[in-house]
Amino acid sequence: MVGWYGGLGTDGTLFRSLSPARIMDTRTGLGWGGKLGHNGTASVSVTNIGGVPATAKAVVVNATVTEPTAAGYITVWPSNAPQPTASNLNFVPGQTVPNLVMVKVGTDGRVKIYNAAGQVHVVFDVVGYFE
Repeated sequence: MVGWYGGLGTDGTLFRSLSPARIMDTRTGLGWGGKLGHNGTASVSVTNIGGVPATAKAVVVNATVTEPTAAGYITVWPSNAPQPTASNLNFVPGQTVPNLVMVKVGTDGRVKIYNAAGQVHVVFDVVGYFE
């Protein structure tokens, strides 16, 4: 055990796990159509899908990049916040890389994804949320 989550459920501290559900897959057009391009940003809905309610304060997703055409990174952040300088996934051409990402949900129920270089497919499997 490495920790626990708890709270009243009104301040974003109560974690609710979900059976994994695919909420974004650029390979199929789910959530965003086609690869995310060089220096590109996508805005993706993460509430009212995959079991995540509109009241969720943050989501936990297994984010995967696949088929990148160049070495680069992606960053995920709330849609109503400035883009952070840290990356969530780093990759080289042709590599498939997953990483667990916890991200606050924007006031519009969305998160943004930035791709630094080349083109890359992105997959989100939601596994839980905070309320």
